Amino acid sequence: MRFKNKIAVITGASSGIGKATATLLAKEGATVVLNARKEEQLEAVAAEIARNYTSPLVIRGDICEALTLDRLVQKPLEQFGRIDIWINNAGGGAPAKPLEQITMTEWNEILNRNLSSVFRCCQKVATVFKQQQYGRIVNVSSLAGRDKSLLAGVDYSASKAGLIGMTRHLAALLASDNITVNTVAPGATLTERIAQRWLTLSPEAQQKIIDTIPLGRLGKPEDIAPAIAFLASDEASYITGAVIDVNGGCFMS
Repeated sequence: MRFKNKIAVITGASSGIGKATATLLAKEGATVVLNARKEEQLEAVAAEIARNYTSPLVIRGDICEALTLDRLVQKPLEQFGRIDIWINNAGGGAPAKPLEQITMTEWNEILNRNLSSVFRCCQKVATVFKQQQYGRIVNVSSLAGRDKSLLAGVDYSASKAGLIGMTRHLAALLASDNITVNTVAPGATLTERIAQRWLTLSPEAQQKIIDTIPLGRLGKPEDIAPAIAFLASDEASYITGAVIDVNGGCFMS
């Protein structure tokens, strides 16, 4: 049980990679704290985890809002006395648009959701981790932040590339306090959001994307969660500032 007695916060936990990660950490002994905007889906995930593992703490709300972030830090501290792991998985993106059609409002919204909100989470939880002299932060970036992407727009790619740069800088800043900061960069993964977009593509467009993946398929959330869990575990205690690419081989660094 790699995560026995560990308290793990997962944002964007109501579906996809967040749900798969929360379930895996709970299976391996963690008490998980689940956050997402969609209440019904979040409660369904919590009920499923409670049936099989330890009952999670649920904190619904938009992580871009200061009040939600305050609750996401304070409630676990009040209930459990500590936080050990923080997974920044919440994010989003709209279908790719031509460069000329992206408005500054759209640009700012994507940067806020995928990068600025993660910075605020890291800033907030770093204070807790410094007091404990222990902490694991894992950020979920994207192949789009590492290489060209046929599914992502420039705004999304920029936000995910910024997340990788921020991870490395934070890793250097926080290492002396026994805090590791790492990133997982998934390729195209069949989350609910991507699956809906995938179905809008023609068979020819789908095949064009598959042809870029040496392993010949899109990823599943269950392909990504083990990499996140590894970086959150004490097995990775000597790894910080790293990016693990989980993309079927379409980008090899």
